[in-house]
Amino acid sequence: MQVLFHLTGIVILLLCAILCNLYVVHRIIKPRYGKRGATIYMSIHAIAIASLSVIGCIASLGGLEDSIPTLVWVMYGFMVLYIPKLCYTLISIFDYIKRPRGCLAGYIGVAVAILSVILLIGSTINRYRTNVNEVEVESKRLPKSFDGYRIVHFSDLHLETLYSRPFAQRVVDRINELKPDMIVYSGDMVNRKSTELDKYIDILSQLKARDGVYSVLGNHDYGDFVKWPSREAHQANLDRLCQLQADMGWTLLNNASSHIYYNGDSIAIIGVENWGEPPFQQYGNLEEAYPDLHSDTYKLLISHNPRHWRAEVLPNSNIDLMMAGHTHALQIEICGYSPIEAHYPEWGGLYNEGEQYLYVNIGIGCTMTPTRLGATPEITLITLKSN
Repeated sequence: MQVLFHLTGIVILLLCAILCNLYVVHRIIKPRYGKRGATIYMSIHAIAIASLSVIGCIASLGGLEDSIPTLVWVMYGFMVLYIPKLCYTLISIFDYIKRPRGCLAGYIGVAVAILSVILLIGSTINRYRTNVNEVEVESKRLPKSFDGYRIVHFSDLHLETLYSRPFAQRVVDRINELKPDMIVYSGDMVNRKSTELDKYIDILSQLKARDGVYSVLGNHDYGDFVKWPSREAHQANLDRLCQLQADMGWTLLNNASSHIYYNGDSIAIIGVENWGEPPFQQYGNLEEAYPDLHSDTYKLLISHNPRHWRAEVLPNSNIDLMMAGHTHALQIEICGYSPIEAHYPEWGGLYNEGEQYLYVNIGIGCTMTPTRLGATPEITLITLKSN
């Protein structure tokens, strides 16, 4: 099913590319450079489209498994080549709707196409910036001893396609500068394999907080995107990722919980494995992680997928604050809106239903393309307030 989904997406992309090329030839190339120019243009793009088709199909069928970082840049190249043409096509075609020889929409289409190229280039730069978002979460149930408690929340490093140790170091340094009482990481450390973590262990081990670093697994962390030679190899990869996090001094909460004590008061920190949606498997078990879900204890939950909040957390518990990631805001956020909202109503920022809160961090890393159009990599400082 997943392969069929990927192949369908490739076919749609290629059809759009072909139609855009035919339109550009009809509108610009042929009138200015004649049949010979049109032939040369289409020949060049036919080679490009054929190459992308072969690469995309092989990758979808499980080939080129160790070339994902390269494929990400191939996808970016496709976007730079064809998104401007798509913008030009969709806008300039209005000339033909109003009057056959019109050109105003064509000029606007050219301007928008140029702007799209600038934005695409800028989005590759923006992926190495960070925003620190500061929010307060108030609760009557928070013990007075924890008033002002500082939690740094970050998520979704996707180390295989992070590409930069210096950027990872800047993220760690920025988190430590905030002097948190606790650090929370809400999953997707890697894209596919535990080996991606190897060259970042020394950097991520530097994270420091008085009460420790707590993490959970995300859907990418289980190695489900890889065709392993055996179940044993698949499990060994996951076990190794868990062990590496322990070696870094992090506490990985796999359907488990712990308590933080301060001046005779305590709060609970709960973590579930990935609470999946198809095609991802369901690993999370909230009741196993913390059986007494309606206790009076102030409870923090780390769960990778924000859909878990409405599906299970709200109806089945009085958990005070859930911290999630996963959405990346689709790596596109413009004026506070992301197209991912169509699938994830809670996609980024702070949400609440009564006294229960959800914070969705839009992550640090990238998948599919090395871009963040808006959707700047996020570090969140959450301050708990007792009222």
